[in-house]
Amino acid sequence: MKASEFLKRYEQQQKDRAKDDQPSEEDHSLEAQAKERAKHPEHMNVGTPFDWEELEAYQKELDRLDREGPGAHKDKTDSSGKSDKPGKKN
Repeated sequence: MKASEFLKRYEQQQKDRAKDDQPSEEDHSLEAQAKERAKHPEHMNVGTPFDWEELEAYQKELDRLDREGPGAHKDKTDSSGKSDKPGKKN
């Protein structure tokens, strides 16, 4: 077999593979993985333990706001900035 015949056959095989509906190779790069994670933000798998603690506190605060409304605070202060709890200084 001549080299030119081999190249023609090889090029034809490559074209046939490209026409197939099956993906030839999946992209396993970090960029592709990051894009896939960005499509599904509900499944977070990043951050330090401190980040998770802050996220949990934030979610609890959001839940509290949903229940009580934005005007209700745990530590209510009057317009002068004084706390209504005894022993609390501002």
